[in-house]
Amino acid sequence: MPSSSADQHTLSVKVIPNASKTEFAGWLEDGTLKVRIQSPAQDGKANKALVAFLAKQVGVSKNQISILRGQTGRQKVIAFERLSSSQFEQLPRP
Repeated sequence: MPSSSADQHTLSVKVIPNASKTEFAGWLEDGTLKVRIQSPAQDGKANKALVAFLAKQVGVSKNQISILRGQTGRQKVIAFERLSSSQFEQLPRP
């Protein structure tokens, strides 16, 4: 479920690695964004690909996005730093 404060937005994401292509795959009932990632879930490749994909979608640099929780799992909490509301709105809505 997306949430925000004055200078940080957070988003729950479920990652599906080894997908045929990288894309948004909809929303789960609990408000978690589902994202298919083409990269494998080894050596942090899927995490890096997820951050790069989200950065491209909202139009920010990769260093403005970090994984707060879930570095080694499929369920993650993503933080967006110094992001305007209009940029955050570039993500799909549930």
